[in-house]
Amino acid sequence: MRQKGSMTIAMCMMLSVMLGIVAAGIELCREQYARVQAVNAADTGLYSVFSEYERDLLEEYDLFFLDSGYGRGAIDAYHMVQQMENSMALTLKRGIRGSRQESCSITGYRLATDNAGEAFCAQAAEAVREHLGTAAVKRLKEYLGNTKEVIEQQQAQKDAGAPPMPEAQTPEETAQENTDAPQITPENNPLEIIKRIRSMGILGLVLPDDAVISEKEADVSVFTSNRNLQKGMGDIKGRESGGADKLFLQAYAMNKLGTYREPGNPGALDYQVEYIVGGRGSDRENLKKTVNRILLLREAANAAYLYTDPEKRAQSGALAASLCTALLIPEGAFVVEKLLLLGWAYGESLLDVRQLMAGGKVPLVKTGAGWQLELSNIGQIFTMLQEGQAKNTSGLDYNDYLQILLFASSGHRLAFRCMDMIEQNIRLKPGKENFRIDSCMECLEMETRFLSPSGNQWTAVRNYGYDM
Repeated sequence: MRQKGSMTIAMCMMLSVMLGIVAAGIELCREQYARVQAVNAADTGLYSVFSEYERDLLEEYDLFFLDSGYGRGAIDAYHMVQQMENSMALTLKRGIRGSRQESCSITGYRLATDNAGEAFCAQAAEAVREHLGTAAVKRLKEYLGNTKEVIEQQQAQKDAGAPPMPEAQTPEETAQENTDAPQITPENNPLEIIKRIRSMGILGLVLPDDAVISEKEADVSVFTSNRNLQKGMGDIKGRESGGADKLFLQAYAMNKLGTYREPGNPGALDYQVEYIVGGRGSDRENLKKTVNRILLLREAANAAYLYTDPEKRAQSGALAASLCTALLIPEGAFVVEKLLLLGWAYGESLLDVRQLMAGGKVPLVKTGAGWQLELSNIGQIFTMLQEGQAKNTSGLDYNDYLQILLFASSGHRLAFRCMDMIEQNIRLKPGKENFRIDSCMECLEMETRFLSPSGNQWTAVRNYGYDM
C-alpha cells in the first residue's frame, strides 16, 4: 500500500540548517582532535628525546641528564630535532587523518653547568637527601661550624705567638733553675733539626715506606672548570635550588668520589676528593697539597696547646736560655723560645698526620695525655715517624679532616671540581671519550608548527625536563 508524502519548504530549510550544524560540528571535532593529537605528538616527541638519558651518570652518580652531544662533545641540536620529528610522525599517523607537522625548532634548554652548576648542585643535593637524609646533613653542618670556630681560635693563638711567661725571669735565672736542660751540640740542636725536617719532602715523612702512591696524571686545562663552556638558551626556570646547600654537595663528593684512604671506582685520578682540595693534575701533587693543609691545621692546634701548657713552656724556656747562653745572645731567649715552640708543634704535627695517613685518628684539640713528642727527643723524630703506628682510636680520621678542608672551599670550586672528576671518569667509558658535562641537558623547550586538516596553522611550545 503506497502512501504519499510531502515536505514543506520550512522543513527543507530546517533540515538544511541542521545538516550544516552537524557538518560544522563534525569539522570542529576533527579540528579539535587534530589539535589534541598535535599536542600529544609534541609531548611524545620530547619524551622520546629525553628517554636517551646518560645511563652511566644515573647509575654511578645519581645524575639525571640527557647527553645532548651523544658522546661526541658539542651539543647536537640536529639529532635532537630529528628524534623529535621521527617520534611525532609516528603519533600523527595514528587514528583519523589529523594535523601535519611542518617545522620544529629548539627555543630553549638548560645545561648542568649553567648558573654556576645550579642544575648539577640541585640533583646532587637531591641524591644526598635520598641516601643520607636532611637531618644528617644538618648535624654535619652544625659539627663543622663548631669545628671551624675551634680551628679559627687555634690559628689566632698561633698567629699571636707565645705569651710571656708569668713574672718573666732573666735567661740566666731560667737556665740556672733548669739544670736538667739538655746540653746543646751540633747533633741535637733542635733548631737545626727542625730546619732539616722542614726542607724534606712531606710525603716521605708521613707515609710508611711500603705506601704506594698513585702516579696518575691528567691535563687539567681541558677540565670543565678551566675551559670555555657551552651555555644554555632561553628562559627556562629550573628547580628550586635554595636547599642545595654547599654541605649537600660536600657530602655528595665524599660519597661518590674516592680518597687516598678510601679509593672509589677507577677514574682519571684516584685521589678525587684530594683533587677538589688541590686542583692539580696529578694524584701525587694533590695528595701532597692536601697533606700540607692538614699539617697546617695540626700545627696551629699543637702550637695553641704548647702556648698554654706551663710544663712544656718551662722546658722550651730552659732550652732557649741554654741556646742563647751558648750563642752569647741572652737577650734573644724569648725569640728563640718562639722558634722552638713552633718547631716542636711542627714535629708533633708530623706524627699526627702520620697517624691519619695510617688509618688512625687525631683529636682536634690536643691534650697532654695525647702528646707524643718530647722536646728532648726531637732528634729522634725520624725514627718515630718510621715506626709510627695508628694507635689513637678517638678523634678525627683522615676523611674527617678532608671534610674540614672541603668546608673551607667555595661552593663554586666544590661544584666545578666535582664535575671535573665526573666528566673525566665518564670519558673512560667505551665510546664516550669526548663526553662533556656542559653538554648535559636537564630541560628542553621545543616549538613545533602544525598544519590542521582545514589548512589552519598551529604553534605548540612544549618543554620537558628531568626536574618535573
